[in-house]
Amino acid sequence: MTITAGGDYLFTGNMDNGQIRVNTGASEDKVTVVLNGVNISNPSAPAIFIEEAKRCTIKPKEGSVNYVSSDVVKKGVQDTGAIFSNDTVRLKGNGELNVTATASHGINADDDVVIESGTYNIDSRKSGIIANDDITINEGRLNIKGGTNGLKSKGTININGGYSVVSGGTKEEKSSIYAGSTFSYTGGYLYAAGNKVSVPTYSETPYIVADLGETVGAGGSVEFFLNGNSMITMNPHNDFRCVMMLAPEVSGGSSFAVSVNGNRSQDFSVSNEANQFSLK
Repeated sequence: MTITAGGDYLFTGNMDNGQIRVNTGASEDKVTVVLNGVNISNPSAPAIFIEEAKRCTIKPKEGSVNYVSSDVVKKGVQDTGAIFSNDTVRLKGNGELNVTATASHGINADDDVVIESGTYNIDSRKSGIIANDDITINEGRLNIKGGTNGLKSKGTININGGYSVVSGGTKEEKSSIYAGSTFSYTGGYLYAAGNKVSVPTYSETPYIVADLGETVGAGGSVEFFLNGNSMITMNPHNDFRCVMMLAPEVSGGSSFAVSVNGNRSQDFSVSNEANQFSLK
């Protein structure tokens, strides 16, 4: 199904070996792809392909649960991902979208990816979300299981709100969070686990990164404590040794601890700026 003009387009139902394609040419018209209970799969191309559109939004409708999946491989194919956009793509809505990419990226944009609202569960063989220019999360809930990187931007990452839980891949050089240049945090929650992590270049509250000292096997548990209170328990899907927490409650003078498979670390004192702890 190809969208060639601006407007709101409502989709419902199942489509095997199919694709929603958006191509409005050089038009400045706004396109909104509203998903209302869809299940779209494609074995050889993105399930949603934004070929050309200056302004395109993917919107899971309130109360709906949606699924898109693709088996397209990354190697030798330019347009890879369950959702791929040549331009900026925005995700906004009060529904749920489940993204599965068995051989490539979950959401891939040649420009920017902007999360405004909604719930997104992403399971991918390559990066969960990857952008050439910028990834911005303003609100919404994200649960990302990336085979290589969780969130990866070759340019910038901006976390301004929302609640994100991210785990990355098993290769030593891969990160749960990777920013090619700047990484800004102004609000919301971000919990990450992987082999490595890019630390914020700007953060309105102190950030916390902990090197666990050894690799923990996939499926192991890691629990974050702030001032004695449990913040979250994660069960990363891949091996991991580095964790990160960004939360508005973190402040200078706070105490932080992490529990791995039930073994709790000592309490660390949080400074007003960067906090990189080692459990070695």
